[in-house]
Amino acid sequence: MSTRSRPPRWRGAVAPFLVGVALVAGASAALASERTITRADAFAVATAISVRHGDVPKLKPQSNPMTAQETAQSAQLTACVGGVPESEALANTQSPNFINRSGTSGTLSSGTEILPSIALVAKDFDAITGPHGLPCLLKQLRQELVGKPPKGETVTAHGGRLAPIVAGADRTFAYRVTVIVTVTRKTTTLILPLYVDLIGFTYGQAEVSLTVEAVGAKPSASLERRLAAVLVARARAAIG
Repeated sequence: MSTRSRPPRWRGAVAPFLVGVALVAGASAALASERTITRADAFAVATAISVRHGDVPKLKPQSNPMTAQETAQSAQLTACVGGVPESEALANTQSPNFINRSGTSGTLSSGTEILPSIALVAKDFDAITGPHGLPCLLKQLRQELVGKPPKGETVTAHGGRLAPIVAGADRTFAYRVTVIVTVTRKTTTLILPLYVDLIGFTYGQAEVSLTVEAVGAKPSASLERRLAAVLVARARAAIG
């Protein structure tokens, strides 16, 4: 069973990425004051809106480049939910993975995508939070996090909404996907839960996701709230 983490691309208006789906359509915040992001400055803006090692100094950073396989998986998710093709993005970045190897093991990371217009962001958000969002997300997570279970191992996954934790963004959602791995070896059965939380929000032309995975225990709600607040503050500072 693989637990490698990366921020799933929810662009396309999803209701997705993990975590018991807590979708909240927040009120738009003074869009008129947000500057227009051009292709020339999109990468810098996206990079500025990211989880950094200083935010989680006790976790170990791990390189997390976007691979060809991840790009293909992202395209599949976008097509599944009916979102905006990634080729239309001005920039698409993801933070390093930050890994917790003590106590409850887990990984967290963030991703930011900049689209050419607020209208496309709204379209993408509506797609990910629409009727196909969670089913498509569950399908991708089964493939990405679990793959093909070996003999003697069974895997089930379900998802739902989380209570809203993001404030100050235009729109926001949160989901939790719970993956249960049951391993049977002769007379012994081990049941291992894996929790994947996806918190997403939009601000102007930016779509931002925070992904938190934890093995054996649910992710820390206080940590998620703190990091979500940090990401919103960075989005507001970078976009204006």
